[in-house]
Amino acid sequence: MKDKSIIADKLDDLEELLLPRRRTLLTWWLKIFSYLFLFTGVAALAMYPLAFLMENDYRVALYGLESSDRSSFITLAVVVLFLLKGAVAYGLLLEKDWAIEIGLVDAAVGILVCLFVGFYTMFGTGSYIASFRLELVLLIIYLIKLLKIQAIWKKSPAGLN
Repeated sequence: MKDKSIIADKLDDLEELLLPRRRTLLTWWLKIFSYLFLFTGVAALAMYPLAFLMENDYRVALYGLESSDRSSFITLAVVVLFLLKGAVAYGLLLEKDWAIEIGLVDAAVGILVCLFVGFYTMFGTGSYIASFRLELVLLIIYLIKLLKIQAIWKKSPAGLN
């Protein structure tokens, strides 16, 4: 009976060796966007407090949410969205265990914000035409990709580098 458990342990070790490294699961476009959002997340973290210290207003926009008033709720929401994207990018690029789960939250929040902005344009402004955002298509592709690699990500080892 003990021999079967040793064999099962060895098979588990072999299976782990055959799994790809997490970074290889990321497509080229996912890596590019991760580096971009890692940079913008750090920039948002630095620029938001500086806007109050230097009394400057910066124009921020993401998913159709736009603002140039540093004290508005929309500006805070956009900064928080950029920080979320930066955290996901950090997790994906450094192969963290939690990266896919936070990425799924990021994709879902982005899709909901895009839908809200589109419907608000239609009903809130009285234009009777919903605005279509290209980001919505990209977010759906991003969500599908994360769902596809989620199971393998959990099993795959993180890189040692």
